[in-house]
Amino acid sequence: MEYAFQFAIAVGILVAQYFISRRGPAWVGAILPIIYLGGLVYGLFTQHFNGSLKSILVAGVGGTVLLISAWIKGREALAKKRQRELNKIKAMDL
Repeated sequence: MEYAFQFAIAVGILVAQYFISRRGPAWVGAILPIIYLGGLVYGLFTQHFNGSLKSILVAGVGGTVLLISAWIKGREALAKKRQRELNKIKAMDL
């Protein structure tokens, strides 16, 4: 049950990252990856993690890659949406 709860939280964070990345300026989507890396570095230096250094680094790289990929997908979706709107406006002007 504990792992299911942790998985649900991780999926919720990824969904939130995707929707945050689709809104406003691009830097807003960088907030969660920066917080994630900051928390990871803080936990590493304060020895809050029980795993080996290798497992912590794998979790850090994996989590960062997932967050950044959600950021990129959100920005691509926003660009497509803007392009569709621009095409509609150009079609109305003709």
